[in-house]
Amino acid sequence: MNIPEILQWVKFGQKTGCLAAERKGIVKKVFVDKGLIVSSSSNDPKEYLGQIFVFFGWLTEEKLNEAFKLQGETNKLLGRILTESYGLKDNQILHALKVKIEETIYDLFLWEEGKFIFSEGIDEMREHDRLDTAITIDQVMFEGARRLDEWKEFRKEFPNEDVVFKARPGVTELGDLEKDFVAKKIFKSIDGIKNLRGVLLDTHAPEYRGVEALAKLYWGKYIEPAKKAISRPKQTDMKKIILQEAVESFKSGKFELSYDMVEQYLLREPNDAEATTLFQMARDALLKSLRVACPSGAVPRLTIDFSQLSEKVFSSKEGYLASRVNGQWDVKSLVMVSPLGEMESLRILKKLSDEGLIKFSKGT
Repeated sequence: MNIPEILQWVKFGQKTGCLAAERKGIVKKVFVDKGLIVSSSSNDPKEYLGQIFVFFGWLTEEKLNEAFKLQGETNKLLGRILTESYGLKDNQILHALKVKIEETIYDLFLWEEGKFIFSEGIDEMREHDRLDTAITIDQVMFEGARRLDEWKEFRKEFPNEDVVFKARPGVTELGDLEKDFVAKKIFKSIDGIKNLRGVLLDTHAPEYRGVEALAKLYWGKYIEPAKKAISRPKQTDMKKIILQEAVESFKSGKFELSYDMVEQYLLREPNDAEATTLFQMARDALLKSLRVACPSGAVPRLTIDFSQLSEKVFSSKEGYLASRVNGQWDVKSLVMVSPLGEMESLRILKKLSDEGLIKFSKGT
């Protein structure tokens, strides 16, 4: 069954429960009450509530880090901390929650494969995450289909994230898009240097809304490619050989290599049970080793001048995280603030450490 079929089943059956979908360690849950969507959750860092606050400009990364630490000390809900200590209004919290829930649901339409299970009842749903006004399945179906069509069209033009955009000559205002908050924020971040992924990281934009804004700006002739990505050629069919090499790498303790190889294998063979099991084993082993190499309480410090960073890092993700290394935030803080997630953040920090660009010291 695909996502629209599952949602139709939920709608016509007037189901109450939790639809959980999983793909490569990312788990999304959609909570429904009598066929209406009332909440959702996700372990995808890009969809965490804190990222939404930074995206709207209501919090800085520094303030978000402070709020996380205060949450750990007081055990209060993040929303309550932000209203009591950081001046956010209840309507801002509710709006951010609605955006978070929508992004989690609509992103499922972009999944080409995954597993799902439906459980009766919504006892596990936290009541404070429930929407005041439920979202109808029909609304989700219409918007999800629209997003999927636009996503495919944009990806047909720009198949990967290596494309770098710049403002078209003479463009300083956005005309009809001046009232579009997302488009304006994305446009301000476009500098002819950052690639597509770098722009999304810089703005903390939710995945689809950010790409949608880029599409509007491109098709509206406000931006143009400074460097167009080249489609990656299809590789010859050596799937089983790749999987066997991944197994051997895992056995020899090369967890990072094994993880990368089996991840690529699963892109072509998503239903391979052996590869799925190996992926989880490699992921757990790699994460464990990264936590040892980059202790959560250690504070990374740059060993070179900040101005030299651009000469040393080779991807937008590395550049994003390296630019947040300020000699004050520990590893735990960097992971919490980053939209990259624990695995990717730790991999980048370890790489920067291995290359001598940062050193870890004990936190104060």
